[in-house]
Amino acid sequence: MKFCKPLTAAVFVLLLLASQNYAQAQATAPAFVDGIGTAKFGLDKSASNFSADATTIPYFRSTFTDPTNGVTYPYTMVGTNPANGNATTTVPTVIIPFNFVFANSPVANNSLDGSTKTNLTMQSPIFQTADIGTAATTTASAPPDQPGVAPNPRIVNEPADVTQVGDAIYRAQWGNTGSGYHVLLGQPTVLPTVTIQVPKNQGYMIVGSVSGRRIGLLNFGWFANQLNNTMRNYHVSPKVVPIFLLYNTFLYSGSSCCTLGFHGATTSLNGNGKQQVNTYMFASYSDQGIFGANPGDNGVSYISDIHGLSHEVQEWLDDPFVNNGVNPWLTPTAPQYGCTRALETGDPVVGFGFQVAMPNGVTYHPEDEVHYSWFARENPSRAEQGYFTYLNNFAHVANGCN
Repeated sequence: MKFCKPLTAAVFVLLLLASQNYAQAQATAPAFVDGIGTAKFGLDKSASNFSADATTIPYFRSTFTDPTNGVTYPYTMVGTNPANGNATTTVPTVIIPFNFVFANSPVANNSLDGSTKTNLTMQSPIFQTADIGTAATTTASAPPDQPGVAPNPRIVNEPADVTQVGDAIYRAQWGNTGSGYHVLLGQPTVLPTVTIQVPKNQGYMIVGSVSGRRIGLLNFGWFANQLNNTMRNYHVSPKVVPIFLLYNTFLYSGSSCCTLGFHGATTSLNGNGKQQVNTYMFASYSDQGIFGANPGDNGVSYISDIHGLSHEVQEWLDDPFVNNGVNPWLTPTAPQYGCTRALETGDPVVGFGFQVAMPNGVTYHPEDEVHYSWFARENPSRAEQGYFTYLNNFAHVANGCN
């Protein structure tokens, strides 16, 4: 995803556009039904220079050479190099719920508490196994109706794959579906909820005029400080990925709103070659009906429940330290990002996804993701069935934007 440069930007961001741009954006990206913006993701801090002996999550480094410009790009991703054969990597996780209490609120019920969605998140395919391949085949959102980016078949044909959604998409990216290669999230420990009073000048609550939902809006920089302070106060190990969970609460920066999630990384100043490098993410669990549906999706909005978290998990897998740059790309499916060089797998397909029914009776809506080969201009794609996105939404590699 493109993250707003002033925000240092993978994250789910909703863009609150200036009024003169709103009508155009509304026609090309999933919008808040209440008219406050369109769906977009963002990034937080990055960690580029650290020793190979740093204490952090398991990762591997490699490079690719883009055939369209001859430039070699380094990249770092979570787990083991799939080229080296089968291996299973499990990264420990913690969930830290945020409960925000808004001084600036039109209603007496002025708090939005992420802990109310903790169990639903833990019971989702983010952490539990399901047949992700079959779900993708049978419940995919309508493909993008944009010139030059139409999918190959309308209905994808993913092979059955019983695992977590992040692992299914990640190993499909390498053509390893059905193999013994896995990168999994450990079952999370839930830390105590952090309740924060939101000053009037740092955020406010609205009640959607159409959705009827209570929606919280927070200043991006102020929220990022709360997140980083909380991570330090909890002394989260750099070998663990913390997930900060919000509920119907999004971020704005100036006149641009709203981030539904982001991921980032921080590095300790020193450590004698063994710096601590923490990776982290936040996402807001959102109710169905806040975002509009794409044409052809029969009123179902795929931007709901874990859509934002699935976006961030996948982008964390492919760009954990927020330092993977590629040949700049631009796509008509996500004009809100403009021209960007970030290897952020969810940005080009915001609002496209599929449905996964779980044993708790809830149907979740994870996002489609763009595969590595699309960014690397690698044709044919090395991904499962030669796809460039998990749901086969793109028929060819990324377009440049010079």
